[in-house]
Parts: sequence; structure tokens; C-alpha cells
Amino acid sequence: MGETVETNSLEVRWFGTGPPPTDLSTWISELGPVDTEPNDAARRVDLYFPPFDPTFNLKLRGGDADAVEVKYRLGSGTRHTFAPDVTGTVEQWYKWSFPLDYTPNLWSTDRTGLWLPVEKTRLLYPFEQSVLRSLDSRLSDTDATAHVEVTEVTALSTTGWTCGVEAAGEPADLEDVLDAVGDVLFDESFPVELGGDQSLGYVEWLRRLSEEISPNVGVRLPSKR
Repeated sequence: MGETVETNSLEVRWFGTGPPPTDLSTWISELGPVDTEPNDAARRVDLYFPPFDPTFNLKLRGGDADAVEVKYRLGSGTRHTFAPDVTGTVEQWYKWSFPLDYTPNLWSTDRTGLWLPVEKTRLLYPFEQSVLRSLDSRLSDTDATAHVEVTEVTALSTTGWTCGVEAAGEPADLEDVLDAVGDVLFDESFPVELGGDQSLGYVEWLRRLSEEISPNVGVRLPSKR
């Protein structure tokens, strides 16, 4: 089994309904070589535990990188305007990733009915570190990483899309990295409007979808059925 991986990140994300807008998918593909996640297929299914707390996220990662991932939001989000048509809520998250040496059978057998499958088809553009260091003199020695993604997501028969930007690394660099990357991405050529009312994290998006989820009757005490 591999070692635990810890990540400190600053993230902003937006959601929309239906498949990703064609202009948005074209835009990210034209940024440069787009990954479908390193070592993963373009499509994967993650299992999320219903997020009853908007600051806490627990999931089983699918694809070929089986792991338990736990994320905790550090403080509340901050509203930020990146461009006249792009406003979002920036959130800081701390993530622990625990690699597994086996694939749990919850994808096929979940007695509780609580775990929520989320199908993702993701286009991801990672910024090379040399590019990040060239964006701002304050980042000339940064070891941070950053990427932008456009993903189609399906959960509970609901299909939507999300566009997200993430900077990860030492906390002292994260705000500068996100600002610099935002300046590059959200210029006059950015093709869609991203409003503040669309901006929320995965946890909140899933919480709104899964408010009615409850354990299967078969695992409850007879007196509670």
C-alpha cells in the first residue's frame, strides 16, 4: 500500500445543467495538451458518502487509482471577481488520500444505499511549473501546481457540468497562483459567463442533490423502519 498523500488547495468551481457547453469544451482543448487525468481513463465513477456537512467530503475514488479521499474545508469561502463575466466563491480545502491495495465492492454491493455514484468525464489542463513561475515575479520559486478542468458529471440521473480551477501547494503561494492563473484563463477570449450563483463546491452540489437520501430499510432496526 502506498503512502498517504496530503494536499492543501485553493479552489473555485462553477456548475451548470446538462452537458458542458460546446464553446467551453473547445476552449479548454485549445489551451494545450489536455489530460483525462494521469493514468486514468477519460470516464470514471467515484462513490461519495452523502455530504450532510458542507465542510466535509468523503469519497472512494474510482478509475485505476483506488483510494479513500477525505477533504475538509478550511474556513468559509470568499467571493472573488476574476473578470466582468466571471465571479466565483474561492474555497480552501485540505485533502488526505489513502491508497488502497484492493477495490472495494461498494460499486456493486451497497447494503446501506447511502453511497452516491458520480460519473465523471473530465478534460483537465495542467499548468507546467515553468509556466506558473513565469506568470508573476512572486511565483519565481514556487513549487505549487495548478490546473483547470471542464467535467461532465452525472449523479442520481441528473447530468450537469462543472468548470473548476485549483491551485495546490504551500499556503503562502496559493492566492497568488490562483490570481495569476485566473488572469490567464479568464481573459476576453473566455467563451461563457460564470456567475456567482453558479459557484459552489462538489460537496454543496451533491448535498443539494442528495437531501432525500436515507439508509435502506433492511439495515435499520425493526422499530425504526
